[in-house]
Amino acid sequence: MENELATIPVAILDCQTTGAAPSKGFLLEIAWTILPSGREGYEPEIHSHLVLLPDGETIPFRISRMTGISAEMSRDGLDHRELAKLLIPIFRNTVPVAHFAVFEQRWIDHLFSSSLPDEEIPRIICTREIARRLFPRLPRKGIRALAGYLGYSMDEKKRAAEHVRATALIWARLVSELNGKGIMTLAQLHDFLAEPPSLSIGSWDYPLPKDTRLSLPDAPGVYCLLSKEGKVLYAGKASSLKRRVNSYFTRRKADEKTLELVSQVYDVSIEECETPLEAALLEFSTIRRFDPPYNIALRKSGRGIVFLSEDLSTRSSTPGSGFVWGPVPDNSQALLLNDLLCAANDGGTVPAKLLGLDYRPLDDGALESGFSIFRDEFLPCSPASISVLLSAGQAAWLRRIDEKENKSDEKDEDSDTVVTIDTEGVKKHLEWLLAAGVRDLRRGAWFCQLGWSSLAWKPAFSDSNRCAVFKAGKMVSSGWINKKESPSPETVSRIEKQLQINPGLYDLLSVLDSEVRRITADGSLRGVRTQGGNVLDGKKLKGLYRFI
Repeated sequence: MENELATIPVAILDCQTTGAAPSKGFLLEIAWTILPSGREGYEPEIHSHLVLLPDGETIPFRISRMTGISAEMSRDGLDHRELAKLLIPIFRNTVPVAHFAVFEQRWIDHLFSSSLPDEEIPRIICTREIARRLFPRLPRKGIRALAGYLGYSMDEKKRAAEHVRATALIWARLVSELNGKGIMTLAQLHDFLAEPPSLSIGSWDYPLPKDTRLSLPDAPGVYCLLSKEGKVLYAGKASSLKRRVNSYFTRRKADEKTLELVSQVYDVSIEECETPLEAALLEFSTIRRFDPPYNIALRKSGRGIVFLSEDLSTRSSTPGSGFVWGPVPDNSQALLLNDLLCAANDGGTVPAKLLGLDYRPLDDGALESGFSIFRDEFLPCSPASISVLLSAGQAAWLRRIDEKENKSDEKDEDSDTVVTIDTEGVKKHLEWLLAAGVRDLRRGAWFCQLGWSSLAWKPAFSDSNRCAVFKAGKMVSSGWINKKESPSPETVSRIEKQLQINPGLYDLLSVLDSEVRRITADGSLRGVRTQGGNVLDGKKLKGLYRFI
């Protein structure tokens, strides 16, 4: 049969750009493959080319982060005319197909109109529009959702070659579906696409069987949403596994990422826990183990930790040898405290760039006058000591808490109206830097206690107290007890604790700290026992948490 979909040569195309249209960006990368047929199981040979950046242009950070493409990589890219010449035989000898064809068409038309205007470019067939008609009740038909629904989990980086590979699989599966409906030829496909898609679909139709999610237990734990291939797409914690998992599939309206996710979920695995606190800790280790693409929080951040000398003047990746403060994140404001102290004692001013004040223009003299007001208020003694700095940082932190509470009902000002940073803005920024830096120092000291502690709390659903003992942030034992107090933790020196803390453990301790904050706030906490037999009850912890 002439122009049969299963046999016509097809060119699968994808463009990656820095904007939605040529007027708002430029072409970054293009890839294509030629399919001799639409059959499934064919491994395409993909051709991919970066595109030379226009003179004076660079790649926005957001786009570079999503694609992994840097301006340096693009220097060896093809110019528009070279690229257009490569594409001519493709458009002359194949049927072009793309997933979101209106986007590719826009950029291909612009490429040829600016380079080879005499060439006539055919209309690109859109697999998304085919999917809208074939699978009207699938929540989302974007390339990632549809590929996952059809059994292919895409890489996270938005690269043209990966999108071509996914679109080739999608096309092959769609051709099979179309053939099953009697749509065998290109002409029949065009007629099919000429008909509008169904708009009234009722409820969504999910790959995950309803019975699977309804059979989940009403208990705390961790769930993993799985792809057709069994890959973990998302992991989360829940006070009730049944209610939490079902909440993804009972909302008609949800954010785009959630609808994209549930379009790909075929199964769910669970692990029950005794309490939500233990579920939160298990969630952390599960996310670190599987690195699910739809998780944002708790994945590896690439951030490091450092330790500071007693006078805060130098830093080290390891404690000891005078590096007593820490751990703190390697981007912490604590790393600027020494510069603040030295400038205050010397009567000078720290450069704006060093303080992170170069993101917006400064009013003339604002840096000097703002620093002077800040110094007179918080570090008036000369020379100010480390203990004075710490006390000042504590006062600044408490003031910020009070101001935040008092402004909770006030309307935020329109930030777009602020063009430059004035004296008050400089002063407020320095106050925040001091407060956050000292907060991080105190938090690092608290983590060294919390990571080697025992915890007792009473979950809302139980008449008994739950007890857990932690070593290096990991739960080494747990159980139900009748008394309020938990057993004493193992005795470990401060330096031994600090030596064990790496970025991953710091993040785990942040999760544990968040859970202790939660049970302290809701009144569930019975006590945190640290080394030396010290016990912090809810009242003491609430006081501590005001400072960290």
